[in-house]
Amino acid sequence: MLYTIGYSPFFEVEKLTNKLKELDISTVFDIRTFPYSNTFPQYNEPNFKPYLKKQSIEYKFLGDYVGGLIVKKEVQKGINSLYDLTRNPKIKKGLNFLYKVSKNKNAVIMCAEKSPFDCHRFLAIGALLHFYTDLKVYNIIENSVFEFGQTVKKWKNEQNLENFNINDEKLIFQRLNYIYKQLNKREEKVVPQAKNLSLF
Repeated sequence: MLYTIGYSPFFEVEKLTNKLKELDISTVFDIRTFPYSNTFPQYNEPNFKPYLKKQSIEYKFLGDYVGGLIVKKEVQKGINSLYDLTRNPKIKKGLNFLYKVSKNKNAVIMCAEKSPFDCHRFLAIGALLHFYTDLKVYNIIENSVFEFGQTVKKWKNEQNLENFNINDEKLIFQRLNYIYKQLNKREEKVVPQAKNLSLF
């Protein structure tokens, strides 16, 4: 089973890890482009990884494969559907890896944003795994957990889109385009480290 989470509502890292333990999550996949934050240094990889290890939770950095900057570049080049993202071999490899791991144990993909509808963890990675595999995807939003469809319904209610005649996949695709094209969302760039991650 795969969950998604944004760490910004969890200033105290203990609250985040308590939530992961409650859900029996054994692996955190960090899918930020750069695993650093000026605002939340407790989630910088050199701090967060050893802390998770003490909690018997594995940490893996996947920003080189399914990070926001990779997704953003594909969106800005021009795609016609979410599935078009899989033309990028790194994204495809990262998705395959996440699928294989999450079929056998509970894992979570982590980024910064509070709302799944503001982040590629849900709009791209979680959505692709939900729509094109048999994997169950859930979203942790603060202290609550929502199944994928419930997450979309919650956002529609918040945005008064209940009567908007569009299927969920197209709605998510439009939101992804809006964030990376119209808003041109910036990827946090703080003390980037060169990485050469091998998944297999």
